[in-house]
Amino acid sequence: MSKTSTDQAPIEFGIFGYIHESRQTYGLRAQDYLRYRRFCAHRLRNVRSGVKLTQGTSTAFRKKEVTADMVKKPEHLEILLLQAERAWAFAMDLRELYSRTEEPRQRYHLIRRLRAACKAGEQLAAAAAASSGTCDGRTSLEAQAYKLQMQSQLFFELGEWTSALDCAVLSRVISEQLALLGSSRHYALAHAMLEALDPIVRLAAYRARMAGAQQSQPAELAAQWYSTKMLGDVTRAEQAIPGYSDITAALDALVASANSSASGDAQVLAYANSLKWRGGVVSYASQELAVLIKDAQGALQTATEGDDALDVAATAFKRVKKAAHRCHSEAIAASAKIHSTASEALESAYLAVQLYSTCALHLIAIAKGVGQAKDIAAKLGIAIEAADKPPLIGRSHAWILDSAAGGKRGSSAVSKRGGQRGGVTDNLAESTQVVVLYDMVRKNLSSLKTSAAAMLERMMPATSRAVHGHQIIEEVAAAEAYYGCVRGYYSAALHASAAHGKLLDALALLDSTLSEDIPHALALATAASSHAVSQSDSLPVDDLWCRAVMVTNSDIDSAEHAIKRAIPIVSRLCAITASADSPAAQRKSGPSDWVSDPTGRPVMVANELAASASKSLAGSLPQYVPKLVDLTATEFVPVPIKPLFYDLAASSIDFDMELIGRRSGKSSTAAAGGSSSKLGSIIGSLWGSR
Repeated sequence: MSKTSTDQAPIEFGIFGYIHESRQTYGLRAQDYLRYRRFCAHRLRNVRSGVKLTQGTSTAFRKKEVTADMVKKPEHLEILLLQAERAWAFAMDLRELYSRTEEPRQRYHLIRRLRAACKAGEQLAAAAAASSGTCDGRTSLEAQAYKLQMQSQLFFELGEWTSALDCAVLSRVISEQLALLGSSRHYALAHAMLEALDPIVRLAAYRARMAGAQQSQPAELAAQWYSTKMLGDVTRAEQAIPGYSDITAALDALVASANSSASGDAQVLAYANSLKWRGGVVSYASQELAVLIKDAQGALQTATEGDDALDVAATAFKRVKKAAHRCHSEAIAASAKIHSTASEALESAYLAVQLYSTCALHLIAIAKGVGQAKDIAAKLGIAIEAADKPPLIGRSHAWILDSAAGGKRGSSAVSKRGGQRGGVTDNLAESTQVVVLYDMVRKNLSSLKTSAAAMLERMMPATSRAVHGHQIIEEVAAAEAYYGCVRGYYSAALHASAAHGKLLDALALLDSTLSEDIPHALALATAASSHAVSQSDSLPVDDLWCRAVMVTNSDIDSAEHAIKRAIPIVSRLCAITASADSPAAQRKSGPSDWVSDPTGRPVMVANELAASASKSLAGSLPQYVPKLVDLTATEFVPVPIKPLFYDLAASSIDFDMELIGRRSGKSSTAAAGGSSSKLGSIIGSLWGSR
């Protein structure tokens, strides 16, 4: 409850919050209606005393009603609310008693108490009416929803099912709209009131012979009844619920006010409180977050391949992620006090928005890195082309970078795009920049996979299914494997460049990528494509996801054909290098013998370390390694050792002098070096006497 200022500002009184806190604190957590009724009576007496509205003295009773003209403070609304709650608690206590005894007098008393609760509720709604300007729009609508809830319970007890359904459905509509226009606490409070109406909606719909009443959920029944019996027949709704048009007008005014205060753009309503992503829709309860998501999507949609526009979009998505994290924390705090199924779903919804912004940020970084790497590779003439296109090379050694291209620093392609953050690649050679950029892409994908897995683990299954969370992990894993193949291809080009000249290492990298990485990436891409998400709406983040993460079999085929075209080139260069060596070098045994014939390039053999390693380590080791050393062709040559090595070794030996003395036929004293024997003199001169 908030205090008003002296200039008669509209009263703000949280009716839903006051009711929930009072009921949960004073008895209704244990269904103790008697204790709650006593609290209402005691609190009502104190509030009346505070605003000078006590009803007489201990000897005389003088009734004092609170009318709409008298309402100047929140305490006046509190008096009417406590009167309604006191009568309602008495009615619920009588209903429990009647269920045990079935005495008609108790039922008559129950109906009278519910009528008193409805009367106090009508007075509360009239005092807080939006037309009077005494209270703000939310307080007025909460009072109307509370009045309709009391009336629905009265009609339910009287057996008037159609009237009960009318009041319950309209109260539910008001509460749902208030939930979407407030904070996480307002959302949880409104849905706590909705759950109290669900039994009335279900049973009243069944008794009113509504179609699908036995199978449908209360929310579906309420939406169907509201669209057909109220929106479709306004005259009937006016007759069933007095003041129906005023309630709907106040609700529309509150929605318009909330949207105008959040943003001047009327299109915010298209984004408000729902996120469309990966073919699903996630609902949440934050108008501020809806505006931030709209701005971020607009910034990404207008961005091109330039880094400046992508940086603006990244900044916008960082704001979305920060706001979603704050809303998630508020939802957790609200759910701890106001537990409901809807509050748990709200937590998962904010997690989904966090996952959405996290994916967008990683996608922007990946798109920048891949774009820079492709520009540099195309400039150097080693870019991976489609499998059906002719190779870019014209000569047998064109795939190998010469010293001019591979050693140039400060790439113009990178400088146009702005480089990576902090200038990571600005001072590297162009061929090295390509490898470093793809390393950054793989790190971004690995980080995205870890973050997404952590968020999906905390998310409710329904929300995870809405955004196809399992497919996110599969698609990111396939992209990571594919970019690993691309990285291996360009790393081989770097090893084979004139600056490095490691042709055998380049050949081994190409072999490893072709035999291990390509099949692994192809299997992951096939599995991910079998569960591909069909997207009817083309949204900016979804388009960027398709370009940067979605890997098809044709992409992997292009990488495979590029590697197959590069292997013969490196093999021939190995042969040329071997033939240019001196005759003595050609006679040397070892790897140079393998490159004399292009067909005798290094073969892949089983990795013995991977077979003997533990399970946790075996996954990170390659199953096959190039056979670069042939031990069968290795000759061992003896190396001469100086006598000093023997002296150093003998100095560490502790000789058994008694055994030496017995074997030499001398006494132990003589053997220890005390005599002048020949053996004792030699040992004593070297190590001294023992």
